[in-house]
Amino acid sequence: MISNTENVGRRLALLAGIIQDRAHHPQPYLIDQLVGLLQSAAATAAVAPLEDGRSVPAITLNTVQEASDLMEAHDFHVPASILSYALAPALGEVPPMKALNAVSEQLARQDFALQKRHNTVLHGDRMNSDDDETVAWVLRALVTILYKHERLAAAVGVDNARPCNKGLPPFHLIALQQQAKKAAAKAGPTDGEKLIAALGAYYIPAFFAEDSGVSYVLVGVDQTADEGDAHTGPKVFLHSGENADRTPAEHNEPWTAALYDGEGEYLTQLFTAQAGLAIEAECAHAALSLAAWLADHADRYPRA
Repeated sequence: MISNTENVGRRLALLAGIIQDRAHHPQPYLIDQLVGLLQSAAATAAVAPLEDGRSVPAITLNTVQEASDLMEAHDFHVPASILSYALAPALGEVPPMKALNAVSEQLARQDFALQKRHNTVLHGDRMNSDDDETVAWVLRALVTILYKHERLAAAVGVDNARPCNKGLPPFHLIALQQQAKKAAAKAGPTDGEKLIAALGAYYIPAFFAEDSGVSYVLVGVDQTADEGDAHTGPKVFLHSGENADRTPAEHNEPWTAALYDGEGEYLTQLFTAQAGLAIEAECAHAALSLAAWLADHADRYPRA
């Protein structure tokens, strides 16, 4: 069984060959330069010393960074993000491909299709196969998928910025509304339990909490699945009046969401759900509103 650094070297060498065959650029010498950098990084990965507790030799990382900078500066039809997959055996697996938050249904469906292809290609741990051709097949497929996703992201950015689309929730979140309504309708008996169920349809962990006679639904901005961590970082409190434990018949104020910092200091009100809806519809609307806010703003409130 090869070591992690040997696996990195193998992936970089295979990627160099793929780029030699598939890269496009009007100045061919730049392709040769990029291939040379990756071949050099591959050659040093398994033989250079690991200094200062590094998982990959410093010379390898520096050379890969040079390659990344070159790929960012020029369009080779190969995305720089592919390099993370080459380094993954030593630095950790690449996170799942995130939704682009397209407002347009057509663009959202293209995004979903690319995410599905991405997951299918990585299924079964084929990137760690003993067969080089299998690993090369995965890398070639990822180059295509990631490049298409990169171009789609640019198209989504333009489309989302159109005046008619500004302020609209992403389509993939709107598509979950019926699921959220059904989840809220089945949950209970309290309004807070129905809201927690609706949030669950959006894969948002939520918890019932009480403090000094006030009850609310708690959501960690980092969407932690742990209630204790949700309390200690930036968070959102959702409540109806000062309650989240009433029966639907007693629920006479729409859900309000407020943002608090990690110390529990109030920052701002985020939204109030649409009034006059049935409880399950109001819970689904509040869940949609929070999901859209988290998609746009969560990275601005990191855990300290």
